[in-house]
Amino acid sequence: MLFNSYEFIFIFFPAVLAIYFVAGKIDAARAKEGKFSSTANIWLTVASFAFYGWWDVRFLPLLAVSILVNYFIAGKILSSREENQKTRRSKIFFLLGLAFNIGLLGYFKYLDFFLATLNRLGANFELLHLILPLGISFFTITQLLYIYDCCEGTVRDRNFIDYALFVSFFPHLMAGPILYHRQMLKQFRDVKLRRPDFDNLSHGLTIFIIGLAKKVIVADSLSPYVQFGYTHVNDLTGTVAWLTAVCYMLQLYFDFSGYSDMAVGLARMMNYEIPINFNSPYRATGMINFWQRWHISLTNAITACVYIPLVRQFKSKTVANTAAASFITFFIVGIWHGAGMTFVIFAILNAAGVVANFLWRQKFSMPKVLAHVVTLFHVLITLIFFRANSVHDALVVIKKMFAGLANFSDVLNLPEYIAASPVELPKFIFVAAILIVAFCPNSNKLTKNLKPNFLSAAILALLFLYSVLHLSGVTEFLYFQF
Repeated sequence: MLFNSYEFIFIFFPAVLAIYFVAGKIDAARAKEGKFSSTANIWLTVASFAFYGWWDVRFLPLLAVSILVNYFIAGKILSSREENQKTRRSKIFFLLGLAFNIGLLGYFKYLDFFLATLNRLGANFELLHLILPLGISFFTITQLLYIYDCCEGTVRDRNFIDYALFVSFFPHLMAGPILYHRQMLKQFRDVKLRRPDFDNLSHGLTIFIIGLAKKVIVADSLSPYVQFGYTHVNDLTGTVAWLTAVCYMLQLYFDFSGYSDMAVGLARMMNYEIPINFNSPYRATGMINFWQRWHISLTNAITACVYIPLVRQFKSKTVANTAAASFITFFIVGIWHGAGMTFVIFAILNAAGVVANFLWRQKFSMPKVLAHVVTLFHVLITLIFFRANSVHDALVVIKKMFAGLANFSDVLNLPEYIAASPVELPKFIFVAAILIVAFCPNSNKLTKNLKPNFLSAAILALLFLYSVLHLSGVTEFLYFQF
């Protein structure tokens, strides 16, 4: 079940929302009697498991086992801390949790890649061709953060229903944003949030519609052109290679930020605040700034759990030590996205970009316009490896792009090349997407400053109507692959 599907928009979510508020009334009534009740949270947990099981019921036990094991390990860590045995038992249980989660993720996501790499070196292992469970990267890292915070002493108490809901909460389950227990568990325990709030309903619906429009109108419109380009890399001209690469850059942003907007909007309609995942990343003036704006929840999570502990290990905070910690951190950020040599190169390029950004800031200040151009170009190159079917295909696209820079006739013949393509470039959408990225306020600022009036309501209604009428071509979100 997709956020951009008829069954979700018109059946699943309205039913979940209505029953949630009814259950919230029951909880409120019992709270007045001095009794604790989790009816609404139990309902949301059941709904979240049903949402996950809709994709493939075979993976429901995997999600359940992951939650049970991590909850058990978290309990052992907390009880060890209470017994003042932090230095031994709590760290042992944390390492067990680390091994379990990384082992689970590694088995499904990286084992075939590892075996294939060994085969290229002369081994003869049979590949398992494992199906990657949807959302495993997100619910695994969410729980890793939780047991890490248990070990650090920032988790004080726990409740199984709240924890299961925290991990499985359906708006974030498939593609984030990554949730933090300190923010979410407090909200899940607040009975006052289980009743309808018109402001939250209207604000949430607004950002959901904006996210839906991003996905359906922009990302899905660019998808066929990108798909054709990366499937026929040898047929691309220099200029069309540029168009293909830029189209994917736009498609990925509008697809992933669209999902994140919808997730934020759905949670907001239920009175919950979940992390903002995007802040105009293509306006960044350096790779450090880019990752502070793109997939913000992942950057914050890896920074807290990898970068900061690494820096603490160094006796002195030198430029070289900080650069090394930055490289390791953002290599992990890159390789987290997927298994394959294209993702390894994507990880190396991003890590190298962050380190170069860190080093140049130590020496001189680059003009803002130049820094912006350099950053965009670097991101464009990294995303070619992110999208290409192989390293060879990525190198072909890049080679043709650079050849196109030296061949001015490609630019002169661009209309002819576009017209001759079997897949039409949606020119209006392409230009509009660039203008939106370059000049429009991001969806978070837009919804915050949007004044409720007839004009804004009419625009939102038209966006929603157009998006709904084009749901017949429903496509999965790109980050579901990762």
